[in-house]
This record gives sequence, C-alpha cells and structure tokens, in this order.
Amino acid sequence: MSVTIVVGGQWGDEGKGKIVDILSADADGVARYQGGANAGHTILIDKKQYVLHLIPSGILRSATTCYIGNGVVVDPDAFLGEIEFLNSEGIDIEGRLFLSNNAHLVTPLHILSDKASETGGNKIGTTLRGIGPAYTDKISRVGIRAIDLLNEADFKSKLH
Repeated sequence: MSVTIVVGGQWGDEGKGKIVDILSADADGVARYQGGANAGHTILIDKKQYVLHLIPSGILRSATTCYIGNGVVVDPDAFLGEIEFLNSEGIDIEGRLFLSNNAHLVTPLHILSDKASETGGNKIGTTLRGIGPAYTDKISRVGIRAIDLLNEADFKSKLH
C-alpha cells in the first residue's frame, strides 16, 4: 500500500485542493488532518465546477472514502451545508465520509471572536470563519468536540 501526502508550505492558497483532486482519482482514501472551512478549493470534473471548504475534494470521486481527522476544526453549519450541496449534486457520500469523534467544533462564538480580533490595526487577514479561536480552545483543552454532541450533559458542561 502506498501513501501520498500533500503538505502546503505557502500558508494557504497554493493549489493543494487541485493536487488532491488529481491524486484522489486513483486513491482509496483521502484524509484531512488539520485546518477548517477555509477559503476553499474549486474542483472541475467533467466541466462541472464544485467548491468545497471543509470536506476533502476526494469525495467527488465515487471510489474514494474521505476522512476528517481530529486535527480539523469543524464548523457544523459548513459541514452540513456541504453535505446538503453534495447530495443536491447527486454525489453519493453514504459510507464514504467519516468525521473523527475528537474533531473540535467551530462555534458561533469563535466566529464572533475572529471578527472582533480583525478590527483596527490588529488585522492578520483571517477568513473570519472562527478557525483560529477554535484552535485556541482546542489547545487550551476547553473546546467542544464532535462526540460531545452525542451527550447533552457533556455538551452543556463545555459551553462557556
């Protein structure tokens, strides 16, 4: 079994999604290990354009299984929105998309915090999607994980 790893060294918009799409045509699986619903990647298949921000582009290949690892911070609205988009486009994801129980979630508070930090002279040029603040909670060990949604008491105990 061979493994191909795509790692970006340019801090963002450098064509990783396009490369992953090309490589995923022959891949059994594609795993995303970090990041979040960033600026996104545009994929062209059979003259049809698809834009994904969170779900790995390998999902557009019917024989490829996709994994979102625990290093990814997941915006539930973006995740569900992309699933809805894929379904509306006739892309069958059943049994081909897996989300780590330990993936941390991006909350509306993270997004508000991100927007507030990008005012005045403190701008660093984020996508304003709450990714940095979600990682801050992850590192501080106070973040909400996907598995916390399955237990109401755990979920409520982590709200802050």
